[in-house]
Amino acid sequence: MAAVTGVVLLLAPLLLPRPGLPGLAALASGGAPEGAYLQIAAHPDDDLLFMSPDLLRLLARGARTVTVYLTAGEGVAGLRDGHPPRRYSIDRQQGVRAAYAWAAGVRDRWRRSLMTVGRARVEVDTLTDLPRVQLVFAGLPDGGDPRADGGRGALSRLWADPGGPTCVRPFTRPTVCLTHSDVLDALRVLMRTFRPSVLNTLDPDPPPGVADHPDHVAAARFAAAAAPRGVRVVVYRGYPTLPLPPNLTAAEHEAKREAFAVYRRHDYRAGPGRRYDAWLQRMYRGSP
Repeated sequence: MAAVTGVVLLLAPLLLPRPGLPGLAALASGGAPEGAYLQIAAHPDDDLLFMSPDLLRLLARGARTVTVYLTAGEGVAGLRDGHPPRRYSIDRQQGVRAAYAWAAGVRDRWRRSLMTVGRARVEVDTLTDLPRVQLVFAGLPDGGDPRADGGRGALSRLWADPGGPTCVRPFTRPTVCLTHSDVLDALRVLMRTFRPSVLNTLDPDPPPGVADHPDHVAAARFAAAAAPRGVRVVVYRGYPTLPLPPNLTAAEHEAKREAFAVYRRHDYRAGPGRRYDAWLQRMYRGSP
């Protein structure tokens, strides 16, 4: 049973698409797609880097979209520099909120709440001017964070121990130690709540050659395991897109670059760099 509590209104500066932006205008043409689209990602920015421009097209057309971020994305913040990891996690949340509002063409204003999903508590943010758009932050530790229970690779270790004793306390709300089953149960509750017709996630079985982030793989495997029958699953390649040729149109690339620029203002570690530039020129779907 899902319970929602603690509604808070977040006010942020207005951030609307610039009039006449050709890339976003091209993505916005056409009516709102039918059905509900659920994205399950490992980190705040995976959706912008690897599921876009498909995601941006959904937002620009006013589709029903819910995106779940399994980890807090704190990474190594505070270990190699003086940036507090909790502040960095909050900054990344602000970045994806701003980017989603930008792509949807509405104010960056959200209603925030907490939701109980099985033994887990997650934050659910609803875009005030377009409530069909929601973000869910599960807050598990980033795989790069050695401060998590058991050290690095928290999400991968949870996936690798079904039915076993491995448990990890969320980075954002470390009150309950969650197991593999708890993560699956939480995702199943979210799917029953939001009732997606399409599940977009990362690649659970990336091709050899360029290693993907272990968090991407674990998140995709949890997503696929939790998906109910009848839901169409679409997977997107992550890091392994690097050696592949650019495949976006000029308008798609422009919209993706602009959306990520909005996010990047809040993420001190997000480039610029050749890898980011390459990801912004590509989007490849895989096979579930």
